[in-house]
Amino acid sequence: MEEVKDDIIQLQFYKNPIFIVFSIYVIFLLGVYITMDDTIKNRFIFSNKFRDGANDIHWLDIISYPYDFSKSTMNKIKIIVFSPIMIYLLVGILLIVNIIDPLQKRNQAYFYSVMFSFLFILILFTLHVFIFNFIISPESSNVELALGKPEDRKKTYASFYRTQWVLLITLSPIIISTVVYLTRKLDT
Repeated sequence: MEEVKDDIIQLQFYKNPIFIVFSIYVIFLLGVYITMDDTIKNRFIFSNKFRDGANDIHWLDIISYPYDFSKSTMNKIKIIVFSPIMIYLLVGILLIVNIIDPLQKRNQAYFYSVMFSFLFILILFTLHVFIFNFIISPESSNVELALGKPEDRKKTYASFYRTQWVLLITLSPIIISTVVYLTRKLDT
């Protein structure tokens, strides 16, 4: 981790094209989020459930919905098995780091990792929708977290997982770039 500190102090870090693309992407996301109307944030991104009146985002509820994390160990297992974000973090990152060599000398490892990440998300989305809609069935699932208004608590795939997919697609380049960077630094 000492090398990460040295990278930030040295001017070479700021000349890196990966850092420039990463910074532009983060600034773009922050700009879009800041300029977006609160009703759009609440309705389309956070599904009228995951932001409160003070506009605080409940990240743990996003990851664990529709299960209550604090109720039982079985719910924690269900969150790990059914949550798209958790599946991506546990399986996707391991696959990406093992299939795409993050230790390549050039910067292509970052771009390859991000592209493979999107491919993994597409495959994960297809499997997740199929399993949850046709095998598990959203109507048979219990909603243990009573978030939002009662009329907004529908038992559909979109009401359970839309927010997770939106956040996963938008934040995955940041996550995977950070993982590749840390993998490269920890190996040296």
